[in-house]
Amino acid sequence: MNKFRRVGWISVLLIMFLAPLRVYAGLIASGTRVIYTEGTREISLMLANTNSWPVIVQSWVDDGSGNPAYTGAPFIVLPSVFRLQPEGIQGLRIVYNQTPLPRDRESVFWINLYEIPPVSKNMPEQSRLQLAMNTQLKIFYRPQGLSPAPESAAARLKFRAVQEGGRWYVECDNPTPWHISFTDIIVRHGKTQRHVEREMDMMTAPFSQRRYALSGNIPVTSASEIQFYYVDDRGAILNDHTRL
Repeated sequence: MNKFRRVGWISVLLIMFLAPLRVYAGLIASGTRVIYTEGTREISLMLANTNSWPVIVQSWVDDGSGNPAYTGAPFIVLPSVFRLQPEGIQGLRIVYNQTPLPRDRESVFWINLYEIPPVSKNMPEQSRLQLAMNTQLKIFYRPQGLSPAPESAAARLKFRAVQEGGRWYVECDNPTPWHISFTDIIVRHGKTQRHVEREMDMMTAPFSQRRYALSGNIPVTSASEIQFYYVDDRGAILNDHTRL
């Protein structure tokens, strides 16, 4: 292993221990999300193959649908197809294609990393498809000059309890230009607490409201407390609390 390759692999391992990473199949990315600030020429993302076998990776950006034929993405990922050896590393270049995007809020898209492992020639096509895995990472486009700062967005969130169809929901009102990605929301009333039901993507978009279903009934009053866990720009999980 040459010096550059060795240093690159060590860097990826250090990132694994120093920052929260999302691991899908055998691919590890150097972050759980990508922030693209207006005016940046391009940004990079490092990948590592932790498998003991090589993989073919196809990369693209879409709206979260996982569709490589999607044509509305404002980003291009290079290389779009590559082979990654066992314990190999690969740098990806992410380039903005100048597609106009809203200037009063950040926009979100998804980077897809479709991983195809080697298979036997005699393996049925259906089995080959079952072995393929797709990693999705959020990429945020941020116009210059948005306010308030993203670090203060969580403190501006407002929550209320809503009952509909015999069920209780927590409604989050996000008055900021930033996307807020939750990992958990808890309602506490006295010694009783209820979590919201987990969803694949618990994100509240800018200047919008979203409801999250509670996992059970709980008395909800103005004395009830909301504790919420959310993901920051580094991929770390932070928490805050407020009253309903």
